[in-house]
Amino acid sequence: MESARDHLRLIAGGLLVGLPLLWTMEVWDDGAVLPAGKLLVLLAIAFAVVVGFNALAGFRRERSWRELLVDSVQALGLSVIVAAGALAVLGRLDPTLGLPTLIGRIAIETIPVAFGASLAATVMAAPDENESGGLGPDAATVGSLGRLLVAGAGALYFALNIAPTDEVRILAAEATEIQLLVAVLVSLATSLAIVFHAEFRGGRSDPSGDGPLDGPIGETIAAYAVSLIISLVLLWSFGSTDGTGPRTVLAQVVMLGIVASFGAAAGRLLVGSGSAGAGGGGSSGQREGTPA
Repeated sequence: MESARDHLRLIAGGLLVGLPLLWTMEVWDDGAVLPAGKLLVLLAIAFAVVVGFNALAGFRRERSWRELLVDSVQALGLSVIVAAGALAVLGRLDPTLGLPTLIGRIAIETIPVAFGASLAATVMAAPDENESGGLGPDAATVGSLGRLLVAGAGALYFALNIAPTDEVRILAAEATEIQLLVAVLVSLATSLAIVFHAEFRGGRSDPSGDGPLDGPIGETIAAYAVSLIISLVLLWSFGSTDGTGPRTVLAQVVMLGIVASFGAAAGRLLVGSGSAGAGGGGSSGQREGTPA
């Protein structure tokens, strides 16, 4: 019974998060034409996200690395089934399109579904299934590297909605050097404000830890760097960097990085929303009485 509930949560989470991209024509088209190597890179990133989230919380506690990998493969496999089922319901898996096109569409749509399934294993779990008693894993357990993993996952999901579109290329082509610099500064400032100063549930107005990635400035810069790397990988995967010069590539990465940095901030808010140290550094009992 518990296993059935876990799988139901995974499916529901995958659909809740992945549904917008399951309805996006650019993603269907890119899934049909992307080279197999690039699709494998994107799926490898998605699998890393699933493994990371399962390591932070996951469906079962006290697992070995082998059990963690088995659970992650199972989660990704179920995400493939969910993506294929959703595309079939929408009529996007016409057999006349050919096997490579069908595989490509399913593969690329598996990524947002897998992200939602990963959230289902952590943030969407019932409070009594979580050791922290909140909505997500304890911030002290997650640690700075775990928060960067979640930042990368959020950046991947947000940027994946925009990367296949022409708007990124248009904005990058028209942007001046001053506009690109402003975009970088705004991305950093907004991310810093969202996570550390806006007092959202899951924010870190009183961060703990002495490492270079534990403070507001260090974590913000590191999360932004992760967002830019994710943006570059996505742009490369969708062919936006093919035949372009370094300046154009940089401009596209910075522009897509605006969206990716918002996703990175959102991911860190989600993973911190169940921690005792998030949102002001108070105890869990104090936070329960604090308005959202």
